[in-house]
Amino acid sequence: MDTACVNFHGPISHPATTKLRNAVCGAVNERIQEGPNKGQKRYDKLYLFMNSVGGPLDDAFALFGFLRVIPIEVTTINTGWIASSSILPFMAGKIRVALPHSRFHFHDYEWNYPAAHNMTRLEYVDHTQILETSKSRTLEILKELTSLTDEDFKSLKFLDVPIIKDATFAKEKGIVHKVEHFVVPEGMNIFNVDY
Repeated sequence: MDTACVNFHGPISHPATTKLRNAVCGAVNERIQEGPNKGQKRYDKLYLFMNSVGGPLDDAFALFGFLRVIPIEVTTINTGWIASSSILPFMAGKIRVALPHSRFHFHDYEWNYPAAHNMTRLEYVDHTQILETSKSRTLEILKELTSLTDEDFKSLKFLDVPIIKDATFAKEKGIVHKVEHFVVPEGMNIFNVDY
């Protein structure tokens, strides 16, 4: 089997995430058309090159879950910025790589309202609960998949104040497994997600 390569540069929001999921599904579902292995899956691995400023939390959590359950090994590669909620789909990679110049940006979560409107007290409470739950779940995912500790979260004020960290920090704390100039192998198909 082969490795598929998907390049994604964009926000973690519609329509970008729809196009990304479509590209990933295409790689997962593609079959060999001819020869003795006709009908078998073409790809067993996926390199997902990512550069994203983040976006809505519902898209980020859904993409994290989707990338964790697809029947293909996912390697995520930070090609520039993994910021805000994009840390979640990035963390879905079984193998995570950062290019030496790449950065990671963490900050407190926010709720955006598309237009001015009146809100009840209970709506504020509901939105606050969603933000707090999302923050807690993100910290749980980072603690589970990295070497970041509760003490790290406390001292760095993780997801409380804005913080930008480089690839070296990401390697030290297990956010990535490798820091390297990742090279796409000769002859590999690269699917670009354009939205």
